[in-house]
Amino acid sequence: MKSFFRTLYSILLFGAGILHFVRERGFRRAVPKQLPFKRAIVLVTGIFEMIFSVLLWVKKGQQITGKLLALFMVAVFPANVYMAVNKISFQPGKQANPWILWLRLPLQIPLIIGALKLGRR
Repeated sequence: MKSFFRTLYSILLFGAGILHFVRERGFRRAVPKQLPFKRAIVLVTGIFEMIFSVLLWVKKGQQITGKLLALFMVAVFPANVYMAVNKISFQPGKQANPWILWLRLPLQIPLIIGALKLGRR
């Protein structure tokens, strides 16, 4: 069962990482206006997601990978809140569905817990 969740999480992370490059402008909108280097932030977080996707399969260092991934999920949570509060859509020019923006916030909790559980031996 752990292998199933590892596969699912890995695919989710890798797909999200790719989207950071394919839809960079949409992700840039999630970065608060006060922060500089928005494009760099989006691309670096995309790279981190792809790296974590691969590291989930490396046996050595699983504990640290799980903790770092959980910390990463906590670190990106404010961007999700920013999007929900400001009703920011990933697609420029399109109106965001506030229900989706707010309902995705609690989904961060299983991602954090999952990262910690996958990091356990």
